[in-house]
Amino acid sequence: MSKIVDFRDRIVQAVKTLFPEMDVEWYDGLFDETDIAEWTLKTPCARVAVMNAPGEHEVTGEINACLRVVVVIIDDNRRAALDGDARAWEYVENTAIMANLNTFGDPNAAPATKVKFRRISQPVLRREGVAVGVVEWESDLTIGRNRVREREFFYRPDGSMITDVPRTSYIRGDAHFGHVSRHEEVELDLNEE
Repeated sequence: MSKIVDFRDRIVQAVKTLFPEMDVEWYDGLFDETDIAEWTLKTPCARVAVMNAPGEHEVTGEINACLRVVVVIIDDNRRAALDGDARAWEYVENTAIMANLNTFGDPNAAPATKVKFRRISQPVLRREGVAVGVVEWESDLTIGRNRVREREFFYRPDGSMITDVPRTSYIRGDAHFGHVSRHEEVELDLNEE
């Protein structure tokens, strides 16, 4: 699976966890009044898009994909006129707080930065009782092969990295005393600090 799609799915799950009552899905990043009209049938709802952004090469050989993440939140009036506005702002604020400095559990992601949020005001939507909010941020995600890890570490035949090496409590070496050399074994306590 694509790392970017996996990252988007992690964000969708994070929003679902934050708002269990909300219908949360991904979308392609573009929306218009027709999309909003369709989405209002499932309010409250959120749509998550991960947009492409410039990538930069890293010293590891990977690409640092600077992703622009957009979450569109839609709610509508229920009990009183314009009560959807207050709920939409609450959803927007809580989503912005959740996104701030979040890596969404991805070890290749940097903490989210440049969080922006706003309500979209449009007379047609307001007359129809629809409240729309948008939260946007940047998340850096490294993609590709990490050539440093391939070059600097040892791997088993199954491809897993060897992270633990055998330890010994003996060191063999030569001790030099002037022009006389002796070979000695020294026992060390490896638990000492």
